[in-house]
Amino acid sequence: MARILIVDADRQSGRRMRELLDGRGHEVVAVTRPEEVGFEGEGEGFDVAVVGDDVRASDPALPALLERLRERLPGTSLVLAGGEAGAPGGRVDAERLLGTVDELLGDEPEAGAPGALAAGTGIVGRSPAIRDLLQLIEKVAATDSTVLVTGETGTGKELVGRAIHQASRRAGRVFCAVNSAAVPESLLESELFGHRRGSFTGASANKRGLFEHAHRGTVFLDEVAEMPLTMQAKLLRFLQTGELRPVGSETSRFVDVRLVTATNKDLEREVAEGRFREDLYYRLAVIPIHVPPLRERREDVALLVEHFLRRFARKMDKPVERIGEDALELLLGHAWPGNVRQLENTIESGVALCRSRVLSAADLPLRLRERRPAEPPAPGLQSLATLERAHILRTLEVVGWNRKRAAEILEISTTTLWRRLREFGIEPQGPPLGRL
Repeated sequence: MARILIVDADRQSGRRMRELLDGRGHEVVAVTRPEEVGFEGEGEGFDVAVVGDDVRASDPALPALLERLRERLPGTSLVLAGGEAGAPGGRVDAERLLGTVDELLGDEPEAGAPGALAAGTGIVGRSPAIRDLLQLIEKVAATDSTVLVTGETGTGKELVGRAIHQASRRAGRVFCAVNSAAVPESLLESELFGHRRGSFTGASANKRGLFEHAHRGTVFLDEVAEMPLTMQAKLLRFLQTGELRPVGSETSRFVDVRLVTATNKDLEREVAEGRFREDLYYRLAVIPIHVPPLRERREDVALLVEHFLRRFARKMDKPVERIGEDALELLLGHAWPGNVRQLENTIESGVALCRSRVLSAADLPLRLRERRPAEPPAPGLQSLATLERAHILRTLEVVGWNRKRAAEILEISTTTLWRRLREFGIEPQGPPLGRL
């Protein structure tokens, strides 16, 4: 994640560039005029500044802006958007813009950051588990095979289904999500297959089911283990033939639907205990995908915290800019039995209660502050994130907070060091990272 400044007189173009870069997981500030750019302190620096075509072509203040960027924001890389990237009307060459920013940052596109594969899905992370997950999604998306997504409650199984849909040839078609456990058994067949008027009490008009509605698209069927056995048989027949018959109809029709199902239960155990059909299980699990719990990818917690903090600060229109060190330490030490969903709700609550620009531990729910971390590590052992944070702090202290020297010792770029400081909630001190 980097901090990026966009200066573009065309609001639509600037908004589009902001959406693209924000979707990559970066922190983005967009303005329409160079004089709107404020530099209150060195800690407010940007890693990259993107200047749109409109500003470059028509604004005489651009040379002064560039000089100001170089003087006040040492270490900032400059991008002069060209061609479609800054064109009026919001036409942005996404591939070129993102590729240029990635190149300047010295990074490959961050796995787990939404990017081109998972834009808009909310899948965020850089852990090996998330990298493997996104690689698998990309492979699966190229097929039409049924997919069974497994994982604990709150891990983001529906996000995986959406990512598969968005990366597939069906991306421009309908994506429907339905929770099997949330629909009464008497109405589930009608919800999926539709019904004809008069077929049952209350059926006052014909209704298309979700499968027909999502023709040539994708249906995500959550909590599939809760589906009654009678419905399991009808779902199996539909998968085998592609043929559906609405409730009360004497005719059938064929639809083309890609089915992705999900469950937080062990379906093999459900089969063994007679609660789930074995033939349907094998039909659904053509390609199994497991979403790891948050406790198995703790290195993603800080990135997720920043992601949710920006989202809810914008949604609530609050000036919360960053997470405090005390709050981040508390969040990193929690076990998160409710996974990403619990973390998201915690940050939403914290932003709602926060009355300053920094979210502190006092803003977090009391139950989180009072509860000791579950599943504590063995004596003498610490998480990789904790060790990395401590090592960076120690290195900075040894070199007197000369961040350029610290980056050399750590054998990372100054831009990477900037990102680590923000991710770990370390307040920058001392001299800047260095000049262009």
